[in-house]
Amino acid sequence: MKKLVLLAITGMAAMNLVVAGPAASEADQKWLAAVEKMVAKGEKSISTPVEARTQLAKDWAKKNGYSVAVTKIGSSYRLEFSKALAKS
Repeated sequence: MKKLVLLAITGMAAMNLVVAGPAASEADQKWLAAVEKMVAKGEKSISTPVEARTQLAKDWAKKNGYSVAVTKIGSSYRLEFSKALAKS
């Protein structure tokens, strides 16, 4: 009985890890913080060799009212940020 309960708990914990998806590493979080500062200063184009970081940037952009276009150039990804102007 104890083994069954332990197996159920372990299975549920494993499912939570799968459902939550991979967490961004500390390096990815530092990269995103640098991107946020660059975009705030007016930079519109950022590049990265890591595809997973493009998704981090897309999520951040969507949350902060930016649109982002991703272009693959060789082994690198170029992200172009733009902010939509309010229409009256």
